[in-house]
Amino acid sequence: MKLIRFGNPGEERPGLILPDGRRIDASGFGSDYDEAFFGSAGLERLARWLAREGGTAPVVPDSVRLGPPLCRPSKIVCIGLNYRDHARETGQEVPKEPVVFFKATSSICGPNDDVVIPKGATKVDWEVELAVVIGRRAGYVDRDAALGYVAGYVLHNDYSERAFQLERGGQWVKGKSCDTFAPLGPFLATPDEIRDVHDLQLWLKVNG
Repeated sequence: MKLIRFGNPGEERPGLILPDGRRIDASGFGSDYDEAFFGSAGLERLARWLAREGGTAPVVPDSVRLGPPLCRPSKIVCIGLNYRDHARETGQEVPKEPVVFFKATSSICGPNDDVVIPKGATKVDWEVELAVVIGRRAGYVDRDAALGYVAGYVLHNDYSERAFQLERGGQWVKGKSCDTFAPLGPFLATPDEIRDVHDLQLWLKVNG
């Protein structure tokens, strides 16, 4: 399935993109795409609702804004220098240990929303990332079992203010967590939608 949320900021409703490209309103399902939904077999229940009610669900016009495809999660955990190409372009070696940082959940916005340049910013940067949505609480999970906890995948444009991040001391969070610095979407793809998550072409263009 491809999950979307649509409507004005702060008023988004759940929806789905059908295989034929139509966007439908899934408000009749009765739950938004939040942590409680994912942690209570929500995807399985949504699939049953789609099979039963999807054919008569209201269509969402293409002109309606898309918001982030999931409600604000409890945390956004990021890995720095996670692509070899990115490490090379920054002149750094691939870290032996993951570089872990957080982005504030208040930085989440829709995939096509305007980015707000923070006051005093001089080096706003952008990176295309694949965000992995964890579907249920987990801890000390064996590597072989890890993908069983994944609810889906979503595109994430990781905005940064590099001067704030690298030239002002402190932690990366202040260069990564400004409002609108975490666009997500346009949809969340459940694992069955992706043939091989290790063989995806990610790309980003600036201003078209």
